[in-house]
Amino acid sequence: MKVTSERQENCQVRVTVELDAVETENKLRQTAQKLSRRYTVPGYRKGKAPYAAVLRTFGRELLQEQALEEFGQELYDQALKGIEYEPYTAGELEKVEWDPFRLEILVPIMPEVDLGDYRSVRATPEPKPVTDDAVDHYLEDLRQQNTQWIPVERPAAPGDHLVVDIEGRAGDEVVLSNQGRELTLDAASPYPLPGFHEQVAGMSPGEEKQFTLTYPDDDPRKDLAGHEAVFTVKLVAINEPDVPPLDDELAQMVGDYSTLADLRVAAHKNLEEEARQAAEAELPDKALDAIIAAATKIEYPPQAVDKEVDSMMEDMEQNLSTRGIKLDTFLGMIKKTREAYRQELRPAAEQRLRHVLALAEAIKREGVKVEEADVEARVQEMKAQEEFQSEEMQKLLDDPAARAGLANEMLLTKIRERIAQIARGEAPPLEITAEASAGAEADAPADVHVDAPAEAEPVETAEPSGSTLQTSEP
Repeated sequence: MKVTSERQENCQVRVTVELDAVETENKLRQTAQKLSRRYTVPGYRKGKAPYAAVLRTFGRELLQEQALEEFGQELYDQALKGIEYEPYTAGELEKVEWDPFRLEILVPIMPEVDLGDYRSVRATPEPKPVTDDAVDHYLEDLRQQNTQWIPVERPAAPGDHLVVDIEGRAGDEVVLSNQGRELTLDAASPYPLPGFHEQVAGMSPGEEKQFTLTYPDDDPRKDLAGHEAVFTVKLVAINEPDVPPLDDELAQMVGDYSTLADLRVAAHKNLEEEARQAAEAELPDKALDAIIAAATKIEYPPQAVDKEVDSMMEDMEQNLSTRGIKLDTFLGMIKKTREAYRQELRPAAEQRLRHVLALAEAIKREGVKVEEADVEARVQEMKAQEEFQSEEMQKLLDDPAARAGLANEMLLTKIRERIAQIARGEAPPLEITAEASAGAEADAPADVHVDAPAEAEPVETAEPSGSTLQTSEP
């Protein structure tokens, strides 16, 4: 058997497996023998049919297909031992030729990262300037936070805070039952159906009303889409907002300020401090982006991006399930297919993958690690906190998987702090020794978690091995 490999772009290698005529014929004969044991060949007992009879009965093409199924994985495994690359995941069969026998397999290999002179990267926190508009919004938020809701005896009007009892029926089935539901009257609101708020507008406290609405054709509840439902609504109470004016009295109400001008000065200072803290918190990400931009090499196979997309989809599904929503229902609401949504996630997935790879390499290069004693100390600290006092939470903190996750979180915190130090030019010098380098390599984690963009939660990026040949047709 002859094995050759040719490096392709994006961390892929085309592996070619060739057999000479004798090896090919032996594989076909072995396959024919197995077929004769499994199936009856006319004129012969099972397992006794000669090669020529099996070939005549099943045909050379079927025999070749069966031989590939029987020996393809074996050839692939042997080929992997003959190349210098470590597979990332299963290879994909691209081409099969039989005269002479030749397999071409595209094998994804492990990502390769070279951050170059990453320690020369510099970045500084850049707080966003505080504008007069920002101060105005801040003060308006204070007004809204100090709003008083006053009960009123009049017909409901837009912006009112209502308390209602609702029952909806589609035929004999109760499709909605909600007692003491609080809502703000808004004609644009889709809850529970478009047009509901328009029907409630004008009702008075204590009044009951019945009306019919139709579920939209694209309603995620397929059994109700396009169907009518009769709603019975009782308006329990109406409260209207009493927003305090922006004046000295408000300033005295919210803090130790004599005048509105004093409050405005304090608001400006508070916003400046918030902007400073936000800029400091963003520095590790800003510096990491600069490190990635200056990196000599960050390469990965397409399958690595696919895996990130899979993780983001799984996280989205889990997040939605906590709210009682299925992913397909959500996708139906935004009118997207799974595949279309996956394609939308790819840019974010690729960006996150680059961050994960850069962080993992930085952890290795910097020799950053978390000791078991550090994890234990953190666990004991958490166990002493009020929110972890239940027996269930105490057991969870002792779970090896939970401790591994905590160690990973602590490791990420440490490398982010180190990246911020690098950005400021304040990082401690590296100890460049063979022993330290080997130790950093050993301590570097296989999995690194990063904050997912947009709606997704942090996810895990693992480095799988590729020992199974995918024999789908090219």
